[in-house]
Amino acid sequence: EETGFDISKLISKNDYIEAIIHEQIVRLYIVAHIPRDTKFQPRTRYEIKACEWFPLADLPSSRKDMTPKLKMGVSPNSFFMVLP
Repeated sequence: EETGFDISKLISKNDYIEAIIHEQIVRLYIVAHIPRDTKFQPRTRYEIKACEWFPLADLPSSRKDMTPKLKMGVSPNSFFMVLP
């Protein structure tokens, strides 16, 4: 919803990664087959900084994990809502 892209016909309720972070359940749904040239258009100003594609293996595992900074030049804090 926040990206302006409707995934309702693509999402499976069983394809997700789940973790408990600070006593809160966080669930990230995996949605495949979205073209890389898809234009995401956030609807709320300043809520989403950017929409980009990243390899799952390069996402940070914590706020101190410098993997994305070293591999892609992006601070781990940029991923605060997707940290496992």
